[in-house]
Amino acid sequence: MQINNPKNTRLYKVEHTLDIKERSQHKQSKINYDMAISCITNGKRLQRMFTKENLKISSKPSHDPNTDMVCNLELAMYPLTVEVNKYENYVQIVSYNLWKEKWLKKSGALLNTNYQEGVARQLRDQYKQAIETEEKLKQKIQEEAFWRLYFFGVSENQNEKSLRWSLHKIGTVYFLGAVHNEIKGNEIFSSYDGCPKQLEDKFIENINYLLDIKKYTRDYITKENIKSQCKVTAHWEKNSGKLLSKTASINIYTEDKEITYSEKIDIKFHSIRMEKNPARSQRSFLNL
Repeated sequence: MQINNPKNTRLYKVEHTLDIKERSQHKQSKINYDMAISCITNGKRLQRMFTKENLKISSKPSHDPNTDMVCNLELAMYPLTVEVNKYENYVQIVSYNLWKEKWLKKSGALLNTNYQEGVARQLRDQYKQAIETEEKLKQKIQEEAFWRLYFFGVSENQNEKSLRWSLHKIGTVYFLGAVHNEIKGNEIFSSYDGCPKQLEDKFIENINYLLDIKKYTRDYITKENIKSQCKVTAHWEKNSGKLLSKTASINIYTEDKEITYSEKIDIKFHSIRMEKNPARSQRSFLNL
């Protein structure tokens, strides 16, 4: 499928919210940013170039030096180009060594700005360890909500489809559900409803550890006490393949609702960005 102007880059607004209730404690966070996505052809290879911009914590620019440093280290990871197959599935990171060289240069320059050198260097070293090989970088980005949602395909009806989701400080949940699509004119609406396949023992141990609950005590939380659900929706244009919106909502809670974990990420199309000097020819997006 072709778009009218092959030089276009699509700009998406991303909002990621986290709401955690632990008995009397209640924590909330919100992260907003823009993600520009360009679709590139390089011979027969399909590539997506991602550029993250305007990163804000709790919807405001950070005024805390450490948080500000983390934001800048994150932004230094972009642009990041990923090769995909015709089904829009992840294949590999493009030119990893060149990307790493650029990140080291950009992140190193941050150490010479107005940050506490010891703290800044420690934060940079943590990032450096997380991206020191292509496989580690792949693992890092695939643990992030945006990438999990972006590469989760819902364009075809399926009776059984699994989704892996990582929960902050708790562990990983594997959902199993069905994908349903509805076509209305030139628009496609997709939905996925998942239930947990199995909660790993480590997942349960982490919850109890975070809440300081000892094993073999009356308050110890078991798999039977945990309820969870997952819902993913997507909306795009049929003819052009342009993604208009995609959302994931994850809810984990105990039967007594004393502990709840709610996570939501929204990816919404905002505008077309005209590239003045595209380096390579581009083509339309395939359906997500």
